[in-house]
Formats: sequence, structure tokens, C-alpha cells
Amino acid sequence: FIMAKISKNQLDAVVYAKIAENFTAALAHVNDPRDMERLLNSLFTGTERLMLAKRLAIAALLEQGKSYAQISKALKVSSVTIGFVRNSIMKSSKPYVELIKQLSRNISLKI
Repeated sequence: FIMAKISKNQLDAVVYAKIAENFTAALAHVNDPRDMERLLNSLFTGTERLMLAKRLAIAALLEQGKSYAQISKALKVSSVTIGFVRNSIMKSSKPYVELIKQLSRNISLKI
């Protein structure tokens, strides 16, 4: 498992806000799931996509009431990673919570 590399050069906060806003707006215009998949495959490495998918799966399994041990075994993640996701859920926005609830209804792993 390889962590994504982040530049040590700090990005100006205004520049960051603008490019983040543009990124969000671009994603909002993609309606077709196949187009979204192609876009995400173009934007992110396999490792980055796997990391994001695992985080979302962790959140969905937590929503289902699965234990840290069950999630760790099924997704091959550490309890620290599960705790990180759990803490981010607690601080999350309404759209994130709704996404997790939807995912928890659709994900079924044999645990």
C-alpha cells in the first residue's frame, strides 16, 4: 500500500479554495456513472482510488454497526484507519452522511 505524495510547498489558501471549487463544480456536471468512472480513473491513480473506496466502505460498514475487527479483516485496514474514518464521519457534512447511509444500504460484504 503506497500513500499519495503531497508536495511540501504550501499552496496559497485563496488558490486552493478556487481550484477546489472548480474541481467540485466539474464533478457536479457529470451525470453518467460510466463517465464518472472514466473521469475518476483519469484523475486518480489506482492506489488513490483504492484508498477512497476503502474509506467509503469503512464508513458504510460502521454505519451497519460492524466492529473494528470485522472491518479490519474484510478490508485489510488498520484500526487506526477505521478510527480516522469514524472521526471524520463525526465531523462530516450532511451530504457525506447521506452518501454513507446510501452506501451502507448497498454494500454487502461477507463478514
